[in-house]
Amino acid sequence: MTDIDNYLEIQRELLQAQLRVVYRHQRKALPRGQQLKRTSNLTIVEDILQNSDEPLHISKIIQIAQKDYNVNLERDSIVSALIKKINAGKMFLRVAPNTFALKNNTEIVGEGGAL
Repeated sequence: MTDIDNYLEIQRELLQAQLRVVYRHQRKALPRGQQLKRTSNLTIVEDILQNSDEPLHISKIIQIAQKDYNVNLERDSIVSALIKKINAGKMFLRVAPNTFALKNNTEIVGEGGAL
């Protein structure tokens, strides 16, 4: 990697960390009972993983979706959708059985990569 590539990678990681903080504060700033509008269950999962500092098990993702977004995710349906995205090489990584992370969160995924 060249120096410019290293610089750009550091800037990307810093911006992602800043966005996670903004998302957390944005959720806290909403009036009680009002949630950010989401268009799909995968968008909710993406947001949950973006706000997480580590990969999450599907049970934890479902729990957070219920608590923070007032959405009941069907376990089999959401796992199937995640696996389809993983197989297509898009957005998500499976880091352990039923444990997922965002593909662009390289600091979260260890040296082993996706399973």
